[in-house]
Parts: sequence; C-alpha cells; structure tokens
Amino acid sequence: TSRQVPLRKMLFSATLTRDPQKLASLGLVNPKHFDAHHLNVKAGITKAGSSAQQSGLEEQNAQRLFPKQRYSLPESLTEHKLICTAEQKPLVLLALLLQHLKSIAEDGNDKNMVVVFTSSLDSTHRLARLLQLLWNAAGYGPTTAIAEFSSALSQKQRSKLMRRCANPPSKKQIEEGQHRVSVIVCSDGMSRGMDLPNVSAVINYDVPRYAKTYVHRCGRTARAGKAGKAISVLKGGQVGEFFKMRRLIDDPNRVEEIGLKKDLVGSAMKVYQACVRSLRRIIHAEESGEMETSAPLTSAWVPSALGDNYSRTSSDDEDGDGEEGVEDVDALLEQA
Repeated sequence: TSRQVPLRKMLFSATLTRDPQKLASLGLVNPKHFDAHHLNVKAGITKAGSSAQQSGLEEQNAQRLFPKQRYSLPESLTEHKLICTAEQKPLVLLALLLQHLKSIAEDGNDKNMVVVFTSSLDSTHRLARLLQLLWNAAGYGPTTAIAEFSSALSQKQRSKLMRRCANPPSKKQIEEGQHRVSVIVCSDGMSRGMDLPNVSAVINYDVPRYAKTYVHRCGRTARAGKAGKAISVLKGGQVGEFFKMRRLIDDPNRVEEIGLKKDLVGSAMKVYQACVRSLRRIIHAEESGEMETSAPLTSAWVPSALGDNYSRTSSDDEDGDGEEGVEDVDALLEQA
C-alpha cells in the first residue's frame, strides 16, 4: 500500500504581511516562517569580501539605526537615483534607457529588457506612446521595441506580449513588424502579473510612496541570484520622501547617484517638440474614438515620417511660435 504524503502549503512572498487576521485566512497549521535574507547572513552567504561575522555586525547596526525596517532586497540588486526637473524627466528617462541597453549589449546580453514603472494607467499609456514616438523618430529603433503592459490591453493581448518578451521574434514576426521588446512601461496594478526571466533593470519614472511597492517593483529584476539594477528618477522635491520610504528597507544607504550621458539623446532633442505635438494628436484621436488605445503606433504618427505633409494646427501650438513649453510634458503624461 502506498503511504499517504501529508499536504504542505508553501507561500513565497517578497513582502509577506504580518497582519494576524490576513495570515489566519490562509488556514495554516503549525506554520513556520523563514526569512531568506537573515538565513543567508547566518549561513555566511553575503556580499563578496565580507564575512558572516562582519555581515552580522552590519545587520545589528542597521537594526539599531533603522529599527522600523520591514523589508529587504536581493544582494545582487544595485540601486541608483538621479535627480532632475519635471521638464527634464522624459529625456532623462530616454537617456537612461539608451545608456543601460547599450551597456548590456556590449556585455553580450542584448536579449535583456527594462521595465519602466509609472503611477497610473494614464501615465503608463501616454509615456509609452511618447517613448515610441521618440524611439522611432530619433532613429533608435521601431516603435514596437517599446511596449505598454496595462489594463488597456485585453488578456489575450497581454499574454501575446509576454510571449514576445520571453521569446525572440521569428523572421516572419519581424517581417510583420513584431520586433524584440526592449522596454515595457507599466503601472503597479499590472506588475505583479508579470513574470519575465530577462529583466536587467527597473526604472521608477514615478517614485512609489510605499516601501512595499518599491520592493515589488525591484522584484521584477535581480531574480534567482542574477544581477539587476533599480533606478529612481526623482524631482528635486521628492528626495526627502524617497529616503524616508527607503529607510523602511534594509541598508538604505546603498542607493547611489548614477551618471548620465546626455549626448545619447542628441538626435531625440531635435525631434522632441514634434513628438510632443504628435502625442497630443494621438491622445485626441484616442479620446474621440478615431484610434484604439491598444492599436500599434504606425509610422504615420511619427514626426520624422510625416515630412512636409505634417502641419501644425492651432491646437498643436496655441502660441504659434513653434516653441511649445517643455514644462507641460510631464503634466501631459499625468493628466487623468
């Protein structure tokens, strides 16, 4: 007779709740709790060059200095911040993307991708559209290299996108315009349903308010011991709030400033204003029902492809001086 094996439940979470009422709903019997981070410290599995004893002292010091810490991040994750103004954010993001993708391509990891997080569905969609315009207009690649992962897509479309991200496109798919995805733009509401093995970096375009959200975002990269990078783009007034949030996570002093090669976006700056005007036209077309929000962005919308056939209307440039305010771009992305 076969021996009956008792059923065991195992729950893995980056941010496991400590609320007894919520834990009780799981129906656990004689539960055991294991913290991978602290187990690694006890076992001596630490950063290269530090002993278990040293790491233990660092742990004690961290708990003494920051007693309210509740979360930890993988040792293989590096964290960075970059401070800029609101009007600089879109181009700063573009430069960060180009800089990172160029770096991993030089290391032979050209199949990896970057996930960009925003604070809302509207911001996700509009930022994805703007990046698609800039990416193609400046000659960095096709619009399909930038993808949006949001509730604006049907479940079938989201599943198809995940397959595109996980597998390199075939020759037929490339001929049909389905190129490899380099960047995914998404909001927190969709991120937990995303499981991709080749995310080399996450960028917080909109900084999260809560440590739990930050940990979940970072959890898209540096998985299973692989290296990963988390970059937060901060406006001047957000620095204090960011570090207040970050102190609730182990080792808050590990966030380093990152440099930026501005020359990477030289060609994008030349078409930037035209892309912003095109974004406004796309938003208008979507709101009026002329265009589906999930429709691929064709070359007809890209400024470099419009040539002499593209003429501004009074709604594109109310002042008529051709110098539409860059300071309006970040507000445009955040509009409800």
